[in-house]
Amino acid sequence: MKLIGLKIKNYRAYSGEHLVEFDKQFTSFIGKNDVGKSSIFDALDIFFGNRKPDLNDLNVEALEKIIEFTCIFSDLPIHIEIDSSAKTTLSKEHLLNEDGNLEIKKVFKCTEKFIASSAEILIVANYPSLDKIPILHSINQAELKKLAKSKGLSVVDARMNHLWRKAIWQSVDGLELSQIELKIEDFEVKSKKIYSKIEDFTPLFFAFRADREMTDADDEAKDPMQLAVLEAQEQYQFEIDGIKKKIQRKVEEVAQAALKKLHDIDPCLADQLNPVLKSKPTWKFDYRIEDEKGVALNKRGSGTRRLVLLNFFRAQAEKKSLDSKKGIIYAIEEPETSQHPHNQKLVINALCSLAKDVSRQVMITTHSPELLSDIEKLHSEGIRFIQIDSSGMREIESGSDALILSANTLGILSKQKFGSAEKVVLVEGKSDCLFLEHTARVMKNSGESEKDLIDAKVEVLPVGGCRGVMDWINMEKHKKLGLKTFAFLDSDRINDCPVKTKNESYIESLTLSNKVEKAFCTKKREIENYIKKDLTGCEFGDFDDVKNIVPVATSVPKNKLINVYWIKMTVIDIDPEIKNIIHDILK
Repeated sequence: MKLIGLKIKNYRAYSGEHLVEFDKQFTSFIGKNDVGKSSIFDALDIFFGNRKPDLNDLNVEALEKIIEFTCIFSDLPIHIEIDSSAKTTLSKEHLLNEDGNLEIKKVFKCTEKFIASSAEILIVANYPSLDKIPILHSINQAELKKLAKSKGLSVVDARMNHLWRKAIWQSVDGLELSQIELKIEDFEVKSKKIYSKIEDFTPLFFAFRADREMTDADDEAKDPMQLAVLEAQEQYQFEIDGIKKKIQRKVEEVAQAALKKLHDIDPCLADQLNPVLKSKPTWKFDYRIEDEKGVALNKRGSGTRRLVLLNFFRAQAEKKSLDSKKGIIYAIEEPETSQHPHNQKLVINALCSLAKDVSRQVMITTHSPELLSDIEKLHSEGIRFIQIDSSGMREIESGSDALILSANTLGILSKQKFGSAEKVVLVEGKSDCLFLEHTARVMKNSGESEKDLIDAKVEVLPVGGCRGVMDWINMEKHKKLGLKTFAFLDSDRINDCPVKTKNESYIESLTLSNKVEKAFCTKKREIENYIKKDLTGCEFGDFDDVKNIVPVATSVPKNKLINVYWIKMTVIDIDPEIKNIIHDILK
């Protein structure tokens, strides 16, 4: 299961309900101090750890005395096994929301002095209308059978409640569904097993805090080593038991010899005494981490300590995941803390690699321009920017808006971001990056150009669609890069009439106003129209919607056409128009 959303209501600074969306692989939270980034991780920790918030966590402006956390999951299990012989699905049980995802809400009721010790758990479901039939998960087998028989229904196995529910729902003509909240405590016994099975699939959540003590006594450092001790003891338990028996026999021999001597003096007293083992021997190993010179970890620099403990944290999380066969969510606050820029890159690359595992999700908070620049290239779709609006409410932006706001806040719009880059091309998305980079590469390899984009120190920057390119230029964000800037857009032209498209007019205005070094617009509709038709096996013209034509015929997703086909294009296949654009950028 993948966590794709969290609704927070009345928790700390989050007044009212706020939706936080997560990428299935990597999510980065950017924002100034005290905007609520850590509160998101704390809310997840409470939800997944079955903990409760503090009473002072209730938002002071809350209209209701409740704190709510709602987690939304996709990538659900194919079926839920209620017991050894009963399998059903969440869809068939009508336990999914309107979007086909699993939505679980935990509600903590508060008073002036107390907060509920446990949460009220609900499933937000698109459920059969209550006007037609009752909530079937709340009635037992006898009631299900009675209702079914009143409708003249039967099932192949009368012991299976989910079959009765299915039959009853199918018997209703025009069954209407509406989104309601189902209380788990109202479910009858067998239906409650469905929720217990859901919990078997929910991912494990591990949070690595920014303000931890960072010593070798930390749980993340201590627990894996103590776990290694326990595993070793279990492996050698037979030998340990043998040693215990030998020691016990030796002690008893000494005690018996002493009692025999006592018997010579006071036989009555000696007969009353016996050596008794009062407690079993215990094994205790107190480990600490040292270097080759014997210097303990807690005597090392804070950056070294944090780096070591971060990886102990990962090891501990993965061990628990293997034991439970669940997925993992890693939530790491400010992984750049106390780290040299070189180590920051190593850490973020390790976390990005971790996120590629289908059973893993990674989320971080960061204030580092260096990290954001790396994340932008690998997981720009997962960037979330949190800010406070004029009324004091939290706003969570995603997509190109989040990238622009994050970059502006962290000062990433500088030459530092691009290292030794001398030019930057603003493009709509990642496909445009591959389109231009591959073109320049094959032109160099064929001898049509002396350099490719890397050689020429050209950075291609996807900024989130045509709107993103326009925003960067209109807001003059590109000027803060300190680099020669180019713009590249699709024309979005749907025919060859002389009337200019919006994109073409915009590019023309850029050229006349000298806002950028040079601006380019494709003559054909989109970059996908430049793919050689023979590679796709489809017929299409310069202004046809290739992103809809080819996927229908080939099953290649529209956002993967450039990845699949453009990398097969040779220098002979590439339109002279595109080659000229590369020449203009390079010279």
